[in-house]
Amino acid sequence: MLSKHIKDNANKNLLTDTFTFENFQKYNGLYVDKTEYLYRLITSGKRLFFFSRPRRFGKSLTLSTLKAIFQGKKELFKDLYIENQPYDWKSYPVIHIDMGSNASDTPDKLEEELISNINNSAYEHKIKLKEKSYNKRFEELIKKLYERDGNVVILIDEYDKPILNNIEKENITDFQAKMKGFYSVLKTCESYERFVFITGVGKFLKVSIFSDLNNLTDISMSDDYAAMCGYTEKELKDNFPTQLKEASKQYDFDYETFLQKVKEWYDGYRFSIKSENVYNPVAFAKFLDNHGDFNNYWFETGSPSIIIKKINQTASFSIENLLKETHPADIFTAFAPSEFSIIALMYQTGYLTIKDTEKLDVETYYKLGFPNYEVQQSFYRRLISSFNNENYIGDSLYLNLIKAIKANDIDKMLSVVDSYLAGIPNNIQIENEKYFQTVFFCIFSLIGASISAEVCTSDGRIDAVIDNGDNIYIFEFKLNKSGRIAIKQIMQKEYYKKYEHSGKMITLVGANFSFETRRLSKWTIKKL
Repeated sequence: MLSKHIKDNANKNLLTDTFTFENFQKYNGLYVDKTEYLYRLITSGKRLFFFSRPRRFGKSLTLSTLKAIFQGKKELFKDLYIENQPYDWKSYPVIHIDMGSNASDTPDKLEEELISNINNSAYEHKIKLKEKSYNKRFEELIKKLYERDGNVVILIDEYDKPILNNIEKENITDFQAKMKGFYSVLKTCESYERFVFITGVGKFLKVSIFSDLNNLTDISMSDDYAAMCGYTEKELKDNFPTQLKEASKQYDFDYETFLQKVKEWYDGYRFSIKSENVYNPVAFAKFLDNHGDFNNYWFETGSPSIIIKKINQTASFSIENLLKETHPADIFTAFAPSEFSIIALMYQTGYLTIKDTEKLDVETYYKLGFPNYEVQQSFYRRLISSFNNENYIGDSLYLNLIKAIKANDIDKMLSVVDSYLAGIPNNIQIENEKYFQTVFFCIFSLIGASISAEVCTSDGRIDAVIDNGDNIYIFEFKLNKSGRIAIKQIMQKEYYKKYEHSGKMITLVGANFSFETRRLSKWTIKKL
């Protein structure tokens, strides 16, 4: 029998476009109770916090909930964890600044936006300001609120949006300087602050937050707060049983199979070494709102574009190797926007998550991977489109490739890939076979094929292996040579030996890419 809490949730509304805690209460929204984490934060004895998560992951709702707590609105927290905790519900003056909507494309416009945010907060609190400069004006607001109402709470959402929007610009340091002037006020006014909470996607140097605020507590990878945003498996099943049951009715498979597919599509984010995985809350809510239609609801923002561009500009970068290798902990540290790491930004924007860890002496190394099928699809579609003049792989090609691999029709598979390559513009410079290998790997990864690249053997590396049911396909790629030469290499180096005892049919595929035509000119197939 369902608990009272879960019965109530059956009558709650799914609010996929609401990120304000008060509106969740006002419109009878289904709110998954995260107030235990927030209570732990505000009673920890620490006062300055930073919290990094990908966009559309619940950060804004978290700040809005903190705002309601610090405004003493206990009536909004009926039946939630914090309601019955020993908390005094004292009302504090709250400065809530949302940088997420900041669209400044010049340093001067950024300063104007900052002044506008300060003025809006001053108006809300009926404070008159005299200072002209944005940083002095911010400082004046904090001091006057403190003098009138006591210790101030400061909540800053998406602090790094101006950097992510302008990260490719030559004058990015000018944006940093403006932000440093603004955020340094938090250090200046430390004695007036009851609580400061800053959220963002990336961790960038030279904006004051990670240098001047020497008592800042970064909880982004803390085991204690890893599930503060997102839904755990238990939260999902406890809070959405009615909605999940209803969504499952359109499918022929059983309920447990349905739940496993939901997990494969929307779960998988892991933000600390010991924590459990969490579901993306916005993607999952939209999935339910669309009656259980499995689709990509993960919205890209400006930052993935620079990631894709940087990947294409970096000859040594390999997505295949990235998914195989382990990485040191310093990939999670703050870095300068002009020197950003592809891997770090992919993790911070949500394309990668922690899959496993390995201890070497006292150091921890991390294995990263795509959180789930939805994110993997989003990434590969975006990367593949960048190869082909920003056009996504067409639905007909996509469906034909799925049909071909299900039918184990290798000629059809390669014909579909060749059709896609035909769309690559002539102005794209292709210097080596690695480019084609990457395209091949991404296309088959996009459709969910079990593909491995650069597979080690006792006498070399196999370019690619696809494991498809009862069939193993071993691929060797050549540039401006021939498929027969590729097959000869496979046979000479005995790449197939690795799979001889798999009980599966082994097919060798030698494929030649033509530099002149930018296509698969010929391929040779040999069955063992």
